[in-house]
Amino acid sequence: MSIKPTPWAIGIGVPLIAAGQLRAEDSIGYTHETYAEDHGRMTVQTEYVRAHGTINPTADFTLIGVYDGISGATPIGAPAIDQLTLRDPRTHQPIPPSTITGFTRPFDGVSGASPTSQATSHTQVPLAGSHDIRRGLDLLAGFTLGPGRLIPEFSYSKEHDYVSYAFALNGTLDFNNKNTTLNAGWSHAYDQVIPNQFTYITSRQTKNTDTFILGLSQILTPRTIASANVTVTHEDGYLNDPYRSVVFDETDLDPNARVILHGEKRPSTRDAQAMLLSLTQAVPEMNASVEGTYRFYHDSYGITAHTLGAAWFQKFGTAVVVSPSFRYYRQTAADFYAIQFPGDPTNDPAAVPRFYSSDYRLSFLETFTVGVDATIKLHEHWELHLGYQRYWMRGLDHVTLQSTYPNAQIYTIGLNFSY
Repeated sequence: MSIKPTPWAIGIGVPLIAAGQLRAEDSIGYTHETYAEDHGRMTVQTEYVRAHGTINPTADFTLIGVYDGISGATPIGAPAIDQLTLRDPRTHQPIPPSTITGFTRPFDGVSGASPTSQATSHTQVPLAGSHDIRRGLDLLAGFTLGPGRLIPEFSYSKEHDYVSYAFALNGTLDFNNKNTTLNAGWSHAYDQVIPNQFTYITSRQTKNTDTFILGLSQILTPRTIASANVTVTHEDGYLNDPYRSVVFDETDLDPNARVILHGEKRPSTRDAQAMLLSLTQAVPEMNASVEGTYRFYHDSYGITAHTLGAAWFQKFGTAVVVSPSFRYYRQTAADFYAIQFPGDPTNDPAAVPRFYSSDYRLSFLETFTVGVDATIKLHEHWELHLGYQRYWMRGLDHVTLQSTYPNAQIYTIGLNFSY
């Protein structure tokens, strides 16, 4: 079972676009990252291996391998039992929350499988266990053509319930004596969602994502660089989370007094637009630089989001760079988000809204991330990378319980050898 956390941005999930990637030294590196939510929620252990090599003066390649181990517990979508306001579909009389024992799905009793979750507390949101392994491969080639650079890319990722293929083409062009760089790119991802006994689908589903990016970077002064880019994304196909459940007002209880859950329903298309602005200022008097970023995001789900970020890069001597950072993110809720919905697909389908989801990642929320990264040059050819970030997510709708939202810590360690 694989219900994925979203440790960073809530919004566009797209295949990698190597925007503005520059040629680097030939190198090979390894990075380990641990993402660990508080209170035994989700943990993701990620291993990265990256190799970059030069074929000739105008061509090079980068190969990245990724291995994720995912485990822990995550909300299934249903609210806490004490938040339920159910009515008996035949008598329309209220069902006291004190008589409800937990949650199940329509097909748990048919298949003989154990319910996906059992509520252990009337005051906490129900959780479901999740574990999976993801293996991914990313291959980029770079071709330098005078003042321009072309970077085709292929990505592949596989889990037991998800397979993704992605293709991208990115290009950069330097002009104005290399003071200005124009970047443009396109990517396409073809994803397959594979059913299992814990999902609300019985056959393989597909999703397609196209992303276009256009950006400009400008050297304003010898100490100042500004950049801006615009991203447009279109998704279509199966966009539901196959594990997320919803509760309806007039749903049935099973013989064990458990609420029968249903799968969510999102629109089959999603269009998103994002704009990213950044300004980098060198501070040579302090042997440092500072970077500020702002990102605006809007999509057809009704989500509007703002992200502010700042990072300070402090160099100590010739071998150490330390970078503290801060990021704030805030989004409105999707038009079809709620913790409970009217009607019932079986007992009162006319009252059921067209789209519905109780995925907390679509709610009115904000996140904070603070962290520090360090790069240490151990030797002429060796660099050590260390990082720590603390992440908080808070709901703002005063309806979704705060216990739904995760807090997490992220640890990173990496070693790079260049030659």
